[in-house]
Amino acid sequence: MRDPAMGRFALLQLLRLAGTLIVLIGAMVASGNVPWLARVPQWGAFALAFAGLTLFFGAPRWLVRRWKRPS
Repeated sequence: MRDPAMGRFALLQLLRLAGTLIVLIGAMVASGNVPWLARVPQWGAFALAFAGLTLFFGAPRWLVRRWKRPS
């Protein structure tokens, strides 16, 4: 029998990893040193960084609150 906490923990870690990767892509866009990201505008870099930070910090908190709520 599988513990649902294992799946939830894995999902939280995947969300944090995805948020980190999005922030890193935003930083690469902002640096302007990556040729294949040169077409992304500067405001896109900040939007990516904000989205990544929101995913890293906000999504896990939202999910935990949702899971604690009685169905």
